[in-house]
Amino acid sequence: MFRNTVKIFKIFGIDVELDISWFLVFFLFSFTLSRHYYPQALPEIQDTVYWILGISTTIIVFISVLIHELAHSLMAINEGIPINKITLFIFGGVAQMKKEPELPQAELKISVVGPLSSIGLSVGFGVLFLVFPRGIPCSEFVWFLARMNLLVGILNLIPAFPLDGGRILRALLWMRKGSLLSATRIAVAAGSYFAFFAMGIGFVMLFFSGSVWGLWYIFLGWLLYQAGQSSYSQVALKETLSGIKVKDVMSDQVQVVDTSISIEKLIEEFYKYKFGAFPVLEDSTLKGLITMNRVKDIPVSQWVKTVVGEVMVPLEHCLAVDPDEEAVDAMMKMASEGAGRALVVKGDSLLGILSNTDMMRLIKIKTMFGSLESGD
Repeated sequence: MFRNTVKIFKIFGIDVELDISWFLVFFLFSFTLSRHYYPQALPEIQDTVYWILGISTTIIVFISVLIHELAHSLMAINEGIPINKITLFIFGGVAQMKKEPELPQAELKISVVGPLSSIGLSVGFGVLFLVFPRGIPCSEFVWFLARMNLLVGILNLIPAFPLDGGRILRALLWMRKGSLLSATRIAVAAGSYFAFFAMGIGFVMLFFSGSVWGLWYIFLGWLLYQAGQSSYSQVALKETLSGIKVKDVMSDQVQVVDTSISIEKLIEEFYKYKFGAFPVLEDSTLKGLITMNRVKDIPVSQWVKTVVGEVMVPLEHCLAVDPDEEAVDAMMKMASEGAGRALVVKGDSLLGILSNTDMMRLIKIKTMFGSLESGD
């Protein structure tokens, strides 16, 4: 299966990945610094030195972004929120939390520490700039990094959700109003105004001055607007489905297959039950999951000789959720991992399957009829 990220290492127990877009921006940023910025700042130096400076600067910039995201991650872990991974991509980086903060104080701490780390790096590079003599490559190198980190810190403090500044605004509103949904609505609205402002600047730059940089402003503004709307929808959905457990939504009438049956027999089961996947057991012990996608490329001539146990997804690679977990949290896990279903497991026992279809059915019912708390 094609992956759009590449794992590079693990730090503090957190996987760090590069999105494929990172390689594009690495080349473009290095090229721009090597062929335009440094030749203007440091004239009459060999091209090799320009390229060394450009590539080195780009690497340190992304290390700075990684430190920014690590600051978020370590504070989240300190607040009891596990981190899935950190991904560096074309516009910076993101720390993927397994769940959202449950208290505004936690969100405030997690959000503010990232920009503070960038500003701290800026101060550090600024001190180095004061130490080095003017006009030498090292001096210009640290001066650029000082300004870049300051810019990253300031931009992230803009109160436009879901930027760090927008999350800080939401946390403060959440503490004051006591409502996450209301706080998110206001923070997203502020982010939307900023997004439209950025897009407006982009259109002015594009159509009145002919600058292609206007396209970036338009694109970034649109991304910010979409991210804010998506975040609000998630919070609204979480509020709507609050209190509903996985066990209330899952399918408990589960058809299973044995590891020893052939693919030919399995395909008969697909036709018979119209399911897209089956949990796999061996001597009543859950071993994994078999899906249609796992068998679609097996040649017909191999159907009789190949058994399910050879091609199933092993249990350790399956998404498993607890029956007492919030259904909406389980749905978010499924979405983040691109899984169409999750095994509902308690200890070593399979209790059911939670699928996207189950969740969509629940959302439809809640949308049409709301809550049944009012009785008759």
